[in-house]
Amino acid sequence: MIDPITWADFEKVEIRTGTVVAAETFPQARKPAYKLTIDFGELGTKRTSAQLTKLYQPDELVGKQVVAVVNFPPKQIATFMSECLVLGAVADDGTVTLLQTERPTQNGQRIA
Repeated sequence: MIDPITWADFEKVEIRTGTVVAAETFPQARKPAYKLTIDFGELGTKRTSAQLTKLYQPDELVGKQVVAVVNFPPKQIATFMSECLVLGAVADDGTVTLLQTERPTQNGQRIA
């Protein structure tokens, strides 16, 4: 059973579009991951660690528009401070497929 949330709970989550401007390997991470820098338009850039190594290479992530939660507090991951959470569909084996908009949007647009 999935615990229900209220509409007010959902409204607190800032899910925004952004474009990956840099991606690099993150060998210090406990699980294979990349360090991403994402441009969220007027919200500025934020960095995150993302476990996307099964389906994506760093060079193919640059320029991709992604969807991310931008109002989590920063979280220390190994030697890196993660400032947002990129969203993806997670398969049973841990493979993550990025969530993206159907068409390009302005960076920083809110998902509702």
